[in-house]
Amino acid sequence: MKYSILIIIVLLINACDLTSPQRFENDELVIAGYLQAGKPVSIDNPIFVGKTVSTEGGNFMDIYLEHALVTIENIDETHKDTLYFGIYQYKIGYYNDDLLINAGDTYKIEVEAVIDSLPVYAYAFTTVPDSIYLDLDYNDLATEEYGFADEYSDNLPQIPYNEIEDNFPVYSRYDDDSVVYTYYNYYCLEEFSTDLEFTQPVMGYEHLEEDDEDSYNSPLSRNMRESSMIWRYQPLQDDESNWYLLEETYDGGFSYYGRYRLTIYSVDQNFYTYKYHSESYFYGGIEGGIGYFGSVAGEDFYTKVTK
Repeated sequence: MKYSILIIIVLLINACDLTSPQRFENDELVIAGYLQAGKPVSIDNPIFVGKTVSTEGGNFMDIYLEHALVTIENIDETHKDTLYFGIYQYKIGYYNDDLLINAGDTYKIEVEAVIDSLPVYAYAFTTVPDSIYLDLDYNDLATEEYGFADEYSDNLPQIPYNEIEDNFPVYSRYDDDSVVYTYYNYYCLEEFSTDLEFTQPVMGYEHLEEDDEDSYNSPLSRNMRESSMIWRYQPLQDDESNWYLLEETYDGGFSYYGRYRLTIYSVDQNFYTYKYHSESYFYGGIEGGIGYFGSVAGEDFYTKVTK
């Protein structure tokens, strides 16, 4: 029995780190990606398809599958449609701008391929979360210079770090009390610099060091430029019978003072379990392979975090 490791997930997807190599009798088919409500499966967010490679003399290029047929089908009775991706697009990233993903609909991905001269088949289902109402000015304090912006510009509004939690809680509204999974991604828009200062000193260090440059700019999971948080919540109900959440403790994701993109998603269970679980690639909803196939609904927000 040989050891194999899921290189495609580690190198190309911002996801949980693998804690240790796993044992497989044969190379495994890998699917990794998520659908975004209101958007197509674009080149900016493709579905990755490949296979595991052996740690015993394996070559990174072996993750590629020369021939893989990938389809995504909307199986909702109202919006039935099938998206065909063809063969060998973008190396291992499959994309097609022809189909917009509908919030609330259920999609099935199917992959047919050949690994070690044997046909393989994998599939997964995801139900796209309903679009959510998000309000980052719950306390009505925002101005053009203070708070969050919906779009990026050269003159972003600013928020002192110690005012984020009290003045700008994130309000989201839902249709009922069903369990929701929320995912926050923080991406620092500042270029690497040793002048870039931590919002909270790390082991006594207040600024990035020259040795941190590769880690800051790395495309690998858990680089120093971005961070993420994921939660499982039960919505609350207010006096007007609205189901809602009010997140006030999310400021810890802003690691540096500077410009940020904050992405807030409501995610499906496949996405949540994959991001949350320590052996994530076994728990992403893939039948006949490993990885994950999930879906999200949400928005991007921008601000500049100051002292």
